Amino acid sequence: MSKFHRVAKEPLMQWHDAIAGIITDGVNDDALDNLMDTMRRIVDADGSTLIVYPRKGQPYCPFRKRRKGEDPRIHIDHYIESAYLLDPFYRLAVDSPAEGVFSLTDVAPGAFKQSEFYRVYYRLVNFGDEICLIVPTENASIQVSISRQDDKPKFTLAQQALIQRIFSTVKAILLKWWAGSQNEQKEHFLDSHLECALSNFGSSVLTQRETQILQLVLRGYAVKYIAEKLEISPETIKHHRKNIYAKLDINSQAEMFHLFIDSLRMVTADSPPDPLTNYLKPPTTKPL
Repeated sequence: MSKFHRVAKEPLMQWHDAIAGIITDGVNDDALDNLMDTMRRIVDADGSTLIVYPRKGQPYCPFRKRRKGEDPRIHIDHYIESAYLLDPFYRLAVDSPAEGVFSLTDVAPGAFKQSEFYRVYYRLVNFGDEICLIVPTENASIQVSISRQDDKPKFTLAQQALIQRIFSTVKAILLKWWAGSQNEQKEHFLDSHLECALSNFGSSVLTQRETQILQLVLRGYAVKYIAEKLEISPETIKHHRKNIYAKLDINSQAEMFHLFIDSLRMVTADSPPDPLTNYLKPPTTKPL
């Protein structure tokens, strides 16, 4: 057999070895950890991450194959604290809800690379391309992200097709793992108001139409798309955006993004629907 054929078969052989190990030892945390690593290697990715998004709770990351030198405070903590709400893969999972294999090109809004989320998250963690496998369950969405650094070429069509072919197997393994880990994962199902906070962000200050536009701008949609979606002219969108900036006392999309993230840090179980209500409230001073 030629060297070419040996190299060409290697990803498939790695995959079969991983599945053989799961058949032998069963679906457990070690098996899933190995599966994540194998998925990363068979498409020559730099990292792979499994994140669970509970229907009514904070997301968490049970497994991650990190690149050397990654800081988990940036790559994970910042994301699951609040930034995930603007992730197009997360929006696809909770708004659709979706199941299957999706590339970043499939799901990103047209102006995604100009969005503040892209600048402060994707660029910060040096993501150049990403494939996401989404597996919905009754009470959560399980997602496996496979990523490459920005200085690497994008995933080829053949590599994307390979992930498509193994999806049904990955789905079955994830669902088996999830069913067996429910008791251990219950502690993560804390009552979360972050999704509600995103839906109502600015509503205590802005009109209903301005709030709609604010939501879409935060998620990375271009003026043209927003105008088509809301069936109004781009000039009207720009006029609303100017009013939004004035009412929120900001001057740019970057300031809008940071206002959103900062206000979420004050959200508690008994917070008002709009996180700005408490965030913009003047501090109380004690009488002398």
